[in-house]
Amino acid sequence: MHSAKPFAVALAFLAAPSVAQVHNLIGTPPDASNWPHPAAPVGNPYPRSTAGAAALALRRQFEQVGKALFWDEQLSSDNTVACGTCHLPRFGGTDGRAGPLAPTTNRGSQGVIPQVVGAAGKIDYGFANSTSIARSVTGVAAPTMIGAYLFRQLFWDLSAGPDFRDVSNNPIANFTADAALEALAVRPPLSDIEMGHQGTSWAFLENKLGASYPLAVAVPGSIPADLSWILAANANYDTIFDMVFGSHPQFGGVVGVTRERFALAIAHYQRTLIPDRAPIDLGTMTAAQVRGFNVMKTRAGGGGSCFVCHSATGNPTLLGSGKLLAPLDNLFSDGRLTTIGIRNDSNQPQPPRKTATLRNLGLHTKFFSAGRLLTPAQLLDAYHGPRSSMFGIPRTEVVFSPALSDQERGDVIDFLFNALTDPRVALEQPPFDRPTLRSEVNGFEANEYGTGTAPTGSTTVPEIIANAPPVVPKTGAGSWLKLGVGRVQSGATTVIMFSLLRGSGPLVWVGSPTFFDYGTTASTQGIATFHPQTPLTTSLIGIPLYFQWQVSGSLGTAHSDAAVLVPFQ
Repeated sequence: MHSAKPFAVALAFLAAPSVAQVHNLIGTPPDASNWPHPAAPVGNPYPRSTAGAAALALRRQFEQVGKALFWDEQLSSDNTVACGTCHLPRFGGTDGRAGPLAPTTNRGSQGVIPQVVGAAGKIDYGFANSTSIARSVTGVAAPTMIGAYLFRQLFWDLSAGPDFRDVSNNPIANFTADAALEALAVRPPLSDIEMGHQGTSWAFLENKLGASYPLAVAVPGSIPADLSWILAANANYDTIFDMVFGSHPQFGGVVGVTRERFALAIAHYQRTLIPDRAPIDLGTMTAAQVRGFNVMKTRAGGGGSCFVCHSATGNPTLLGSGKLLAPLDNLFSDGRLTTIGIRNDSNQPQPPRKTATLRNLGLHTKFFSAGRLLTPAQLLDAYHGPRSSMFGIPRTEVVFSPALSDQERGDVIDFLFNALTDPRVALEQPPFDRPTLRSEVNGFEANEYGTGTAPTGSTTVPEIIANAPPVVPKTGAGSWLKLGVGRVQSGATTVIMFSLLRGSGPLVWVGSPTFFDYGTTASTQGIATFHPQTPLTTSLIGIPLYFQWQVSGSLGTAHSDAAVLVPFQ
């Protein structure tokens, strides 16, 4: 039970007049699935079996462009974070990275290294310093995007949807309902934590993305087959967007990447992520799993039901085959704000959060919006005493009552962690297949080596920042490389040393001949940046380049550790 309300409170909440938070069935289902067909705004209709062949083919291209965008790390300021970075299918569409505790004591998601906002309120991506050498961390754990099409409002606080508005927050015609996915899509790219576009705008991101080539940062050979036509076009996103959206009645023309087109594509892709082949969908639940379902239905709060919150109807029913009867119950969430008294380490209550879906819970590595519970046992303990004080859940909240036997406890875990898992999600098979992200292969700081030295009279050793991948531009003369250094004296002079050879240290870790260039003067945060304007030539693709910083200030000279970067295209 990922999230729930006290049973009495839940009943009162459901009795109050409100707009249902889970979509109604719409259109003709395209297959025999018991899941509702994706509802969609009039301006971005999702293909259904009643659509013509031409419409289906075009909307399939919308979906495929959205899939490419969702898995493209070029959406972020430093080309290191994609939407999919925090939503990997093998983790049930959540962030399986352990990550540090955020300042709010949640296990959030690691984003980009933050950067300075310029005087005009925009980031100068050419020369801006970072403001930290550590990645930002979100205040909540990433919820799953799998099956999210059923919710009328998205994000933990329900702040996205049901309508989709323009950049000035004005209503967009034909997007006044069923558009939560479109509304959600345009938020993370401008997040200074998630993708690092501090102080900038969609206009800047449209230009950055429009000039980029689809999935240029993804690992070669890992691109799903249904995206092959996008790569074969050998065109930037501006051209691809015009190819696909040029005839759209509302967002057509030759305008390249736009915020609205971006949202249409991402939403189309997410409406394909329907996890409808779990044991509960196929009628292959075990007897133990059925028993676990029944325990959850009858034993919360002394005869209450976990499904008051973890279903759309409040009373899900199984067919004799073990399949779920009501299609709208498939997400096992009412989609509404709930509170169960979760507190942080300072004993402060967490705000109400959307009831999480239980689907693919067996693939998650952390639970609740705070991400503070890490095992099935901890999750059951949160609803079944005795409990550790770290959970902070008063006994007046929803609990299993009377206490569960060991067998009942095992049955509930079996249902939650096995009966609701679609094996295609676990194995990342279509429609849950994806490219391999470069950040998965080249882990953060995994390309660093050697040891730095502190200046005289100090114990602080400079730290190289070398996480941005060196992409060779296919066109134009744009910048190709950004390196940083942190933990240096404010106002210090910085010099970057680089070579085609690795050095042996212990002071200088780049080989001979060594080349030198100046970075920026160290900021008040003790950080400097090197971002040359000369593009890397194709002759250096695949050739390792080695870098190290030398820093000079009033305390003397110091050296950072070193890093290797391999240019690619």
